[in-house]
Amino acid sequence: MRASDPDAKPQTIHNDSGDRAAAPASRFGEAVDAVYGYASGQYNWEDLIEFLAHLDHDIEKGVAPPSVLAATLGAHLRRADELATRLHADMDAPAPGYALLLLDAERRVIASNEEGRAFFSSIFARVEAGKRLSFHEEEHAVLFSDALAALEKNEPPAPVLLRFLDDDGETKLPCYLAQGEALSAAMLRAAEFDGEEHPHCALIAAPPDAGTQVLNVFRQTLGLTLAEARLAARLRFGLSLKEAAAELGISVNTARNQLKSIFEKLGVNRQADLVRHLTELAALAARIRTGHHNVSATVTAAERRTIVLPDGRLIAFRDLGTPDGVPVFILHPLVQSSLMRPQEAAMAGECGVRLISVERPGIGLSTYDPEGTYASFANDLASVADALGIGNFHLIGWASGAPYALTAASRLGARVSRLALATPRLNFRSDLEATSPMRQFFGGLRRHPWIFETVFSIMRAKRSRRMLRPMIRNFVETSEPDRRLFERDPALLDCFTDSLIEAIDRSHTGIVAELNFYAAETPAETSGLARPLLVWHGLEDEMNSIADVKRMLDGAPVEAFHVVEGQGHMVLFTNFKEVLSRLVHEPH
Repeated sequence: MRASDPDAKPQTIHNDSGDRAAAPASRFGEAVDAVYGYASGQYNWEDLIEFLAHLDHDIEKGVAPPSVLAATLGAHLRRADELATRLHADMDAPAPGYALLLLDAERRVIASNEEGRAFFSSIFARVEAGKRLSFHEEEHAVLFSDALAALEKNEPPAPVLLRFLDDDGETKLPCYLAQGEALSAAMLRAAEFDGEEHPHCALIAAPPDAGTQVLNVFRQTLGLTLAEARLAARLRFGLSLKEAAAELGISVNTARNQLKSIFEKLGVNRQADLVRHLTELAALAARIRTGHHNVSATVTAAERRTIVLPDGRLIAFRDLGTPDGVPVFILHPLVQSSLMRPQEAAMAGECGVRLISVERPGIGLSTYDPEGTYASFANDLASVADALGIGNFHLIGWASGAPYALTAASRLGARVSRLALATPRLNFRSDLEATSPMRQFFGGLRRHPWIFETVFSIMRAKRSRRMLRPMIRNFVETSEPDRRLFERDPALLDCFTDSLIEAIDRSHTGIVAELNFYAAETPAETSGLARPLLVWHGLEDEMNSIADVKRMLDGAPVEAFHVVEGQGHMVLFTNFKEVLSRLVHEPH
């Protein structure tokens, strides 16, 4: 349902000569309706693309010059922004909270939250600050004692799954017991804990829609083998048993046997219960620190970390793959945070790569730099490497991360051992034929940069999986290879959606600034490149043709241009392991 504007007046537009020219009421009205539909509707992403098309039509037909349309429709956009902020204000509210009870070594409650007191009331006879826990049923007290003993032996720290059962042997209340030292500051605040020392342990029930899957935690907590954990991870991401078996390269019978073992270890007998437990554990793992990883282990998921730059700004990143591997920094497109899936992180580990995923200024948790340029980010990247004790490193520029990667490699010289670009995009072309929603959208933005601020402010107001997932899916509908990939791997769509939400969660200023760089066709630096670069591009990429990419890279030394037949804009994900292997291990 679209919102109407009760204050809208008949539109009369001035042209440059001062004459009054009435815009066609129907077309102008449709454009205004598109603005408010985008701001208010559950999806309505196509409305915004249609709005851009209306602008182009009116300009081409001489109804009004661009400056007049910008002033007239700009007012509607600003009001639509206010509308979106009001309608979707709940997006800024905290996610459903964890049920928390913090305990000391004597099992006394030292802090809790309202959710925790309510959630655990069916198990504990009394949940009161300063009082020792007491149980309604003796078998639950025994279960808790056994879990606490197991927790204290866990090294590194990992949460222990508890399943309090009812009289019929069904799970009455699933929760986790975690070591107090593993709790994040955010979780301590959520329990209203203000002590100077960490609690001894915590009972936690995690909401089913929070966090991301953590393979190592599955193994540590549930006692799964590596093969079982890999299967569980794929089931957690929505694959059927047959699909998971195919992806893992094992028979369906082998997968069934592994699933049977997983069921036995978790005490469940249905795949739906398994997914629910894994989801809860994944959510919990995102909120606690799971200890130091062995240097030979692969880090497949990590919370974002930040380093403080010399000017006081923060740069956020995720540190994945093999901690003692070859360092590779990856720079994402402008609408993505540092989020990477466990699948790609595991591939990095298999390639002996330490994968460092970086958020540029104003995106995600990184502080906006009002004076930022491609060159200034090169200095930021060097500071991150310095803080991590990294000398030379490899670099990947993905899509609109390409100009930052090129300029960083040019500025930092031999410190960047090798550079790879995947589906590189150095600017937006305003003359692209609108053969896909993605082309129409970015082409429209390129022609009308005055709408950047409001468009992404509204997007930020609407941020949620429910709102943004359909928009991302629609972007790839006309690209057959990408559409098939998203159908085959729905977890990839979830990752893109979550990454976009992370990118704009605090601010949209970084994205708007980068869009302005593209609109101004800001050139990337290539003169200082110490090594020829590697390029991967899908033959059926709807965003840029091969000719577009070669034109944009004209003058840059290219060692190899890998054109992948039958693939589109997501070529990095379909060839991730190959990109890393060739980047790091091929002689150059």
